[in-house]
Amino acid sequence: MEKEVIVGYISNYIYTSNDSLYKVCRLVTQDDDEIIIVGNFPRLEDGLNYEFVGVMKEHPKYGEQFFVESYAKSQSFTKEGLIHYLSSEKFHGIGPKLASNIVKELGLDCINIILDNPDELDKVYGLTKGKKEILIETLKNNYASEQVFIRLYGFGLTSKMIHRLYEYYGDKAANIIEENPYCLISDVEGFGFKKCDALAINLGFLLDDPRRICAAITYTLTFICYQYGYTFVTKEQLVNSVKNLLGEESVVSNEVLDKCIDKLVSDNKLIIEADRYFEPNLYRSEIKLSEKLIKLNQTTGEKYADDKIKEALDFVEANMSISYTPLQKEAIINALSHKLSIITGGPGTGKSTILNGILNIYARVNNMSVVDDKMQYKVLLVAPTGRAAKRMMEITRFKASTIHKALGYTYDGGFEFNDAHLLTYSLVVIDEASMVDIELACKLFTALPNTSRVIMVGDANQLPSVGPGNVLHDLMKSKLFKTTILNQIMRQASDSNIVSLSHMVLSESIQYNIFSSRKDIFYYNYEAKNIADGICKMLDNFISSGGDLFSDIQILIPMYAGVAGIDAINAIIQEKYNPETEKFIKRDELFFKKNDKVLQLKNDSELDIMNGDIGKILDITTINDKDALLIDFDGRVVTYYAKNLENLKLGYAISIHKSQGSEFKNVIMPILPSYQIMLKKKIIYTGITRAKEKLIILGKLESLDKAIHTPDYQRQTTLYQRVDNDSIIDIGIRIFDSSIPFDTFGEYDMEGITPYTFMND
Repeated sequence: MEKEVIVGYISNYIYTSNDSLYKVCRLVTQDDDEIIIVGNFPRLEDGLNYEFVGVMKEHPKYGEQFFVESYAKSQSFTKEGLIHYLSSEKFHGIGPKLASNIVKELGLDCINIILDNPDELDKVYGLTKGKKEILIETLKNNYASEQVFIRLYGFGLTSKMIHRLYEYYGDKAANIIEENPYCLISDVEGFGFKKCDALAINLGFLLDDPRRICAAITYTLTFICYQYGYTFVTKEQLVNSVKNLLGEESVVSNEVLDKCIDKLVSDNKLIIEADRYFEPNLYRSEIKLSEKLIKLNQTTGEKYADDKIKEALDFVEANMSISYTPLQKEAIINALSHKLSIITGGPGTGKSTILNGILNIYARVNNMSVVDDKMQYKVLLVAPTGRAAKRMMEITRFKASTIHKALGYTYDGGFEFNDAHLLTYSLVVIDEASMVDIELACKLFTALPNTSRVIMVGDANQLPSVGPGNVLHDLMKSKLFKTTILNQIMRQASDSNIVSLSHMVLSESIQYNIFSSRKDIFYYNYEAKNIADGICKMLDNFISSGGDLFSDIQILIPMYAGVAGIDAINAIIQEKYNPETEKFIKRDELFFKKNDKVLQLKNDSELDIMNGDIGKILDITTINDKDALLIDFDGRVVTYYAKNLENLKLGYAISIHKSQGSEFKNVIMPILPSYQIMLKKKIIYTGITRAKEKLIILGKLESLDKAIHTPDYQRQTTLYQRVDNDSIIDIGIRIFDSSIPFDTFGEYDMEGITPYTFMND
């Protein structure tokens, strides 16, 4: 029987099987005829035309039916697609009603009709002369892209998505999507597997299409690594998660999965080592970093005799009127007598004092002073965030920068300094080293000369890096770095209840009478439903005492969602304390107003603003006919336009992850049962140690107690075995929770990828 092609849209579903994809539908053809079609296909987009390939058969009971063998989205323009397109923001002043009138009067070929004979628009009811001119001019200026945009709108995409796709692919956008929509996952920010899979299914892709399965594998691999901070997954983890992602409707055999895995390996999109499956960039980062560290350790650099270091240490103690403890002296000597060293310790253990000592002693053994210009060319101080770098500079009075800035972060996401263009420093100090992920560590270390001496300073008990890897922890476990662990609280810090509480958290034993002192730690019992009232009460008291909402206090919350989440609290605080309504810029559901406290979510090399930077909106203005925000980031005013706002949020309340590398005079930290998924020992410890003068805990002490007894999962990495040249056959694997929220990873408007949760953080 000869196959036919029928084009039309489904007007309604007569029958849908609960156990399979089988459906019976009523189809309206391009000639406005109605026919019944039957077949196995998912629910298709309402109102869009599809091309169905199959045969017409006579059913003995139900009459003539078209049996579908395959289908694809039609390339012809639909009425709905045209109306959606013509009423988009591209055509100022033309809404859905007027767009509908245009299509009704001129038909589905209205674009060509308008371009060939603009006067045909005079027939359209309600179209003024001014709007007619706008329509014609816009169509002429964008003729090359019109058909592409209409086809893209026909896919059911939002205007933002379409512009993003067109910006990346140009006139080829629609063709590329129809050929393989899964390529959007890696090419265009904001498209995850679920979104691309829906596109593919509606375009007629089969559930066992190799392109679909390969996309699911690479997506899952990336997802797990960035969700959990792993640098590899096991085959069991990968296969189980891929099957979970593909869904029960897709019965994919292990044989088919193996074939797709083999193809990905041959295409260099997946690397297998023993039973470890690596995302290529993470694999190369671990390999390159381990090789570089070994070379650094083996290459001779500046060497100082023990007696010279001791003489310099004695000199600095005398001139700075300081007396180092034996452990502090050990840390300083280790740092200056080993090529690679680590100094780790919690608050109050003297890391800052040691860092100052190292700089002064290094200057002394090199016959310089810290203020000599030559020191700026020999010593590099870096930290992962701008706020951490600024704090490092305040402590040492020596120039410090972010790692990205030191490496020369470029507009295209690359770095000026790399393994082919090395930095020239003899001594490199990395502060807040626990925050450095495997990829950034690789970029930094491979840009250093092999003669460099490297000192990593940090708190190993804080949260690990947001990105994959566990660099500081791995290097502490290795034999390569000489590690000094500071475990003595200095006399000047011993009176701090904040410091005492942080160490109680580490020991998993809190003496709750510490909250009775009401000196620098305060606790108030609140439920989630009234936590906002509690926070506002604290802020009212704080402001009435002369405190500044912007610079003197920070609210730290572990998650974004819910009535007690970051987004809800930020909205309430903005409405109460910054109710300005006349001037604002809106992004999605978020309003930015003058005097708002804001948080940058991602590194922006063009603006020279880093992830986690906090600013204050000084003014809302117009520059070159464009709305703009003028934002003060630590004394530097930066102009934000609409394109920059995607990575900006209100910053009255921020996540504990975003607070890493920063200190705040006063901290309000809610701890509630509704945060349970995020409440682990390291996140509590990190939040507590952000407070310098006062810490206010609101919520439930039971939740605090449960959190400090909940350890973080062990990250799967291989760096420490590689640098020690040990076998990496047996690494303790901790199987993660299989209920991963695949529908959120990589989708549009995500704040960014984190290893702990996909609740916008």
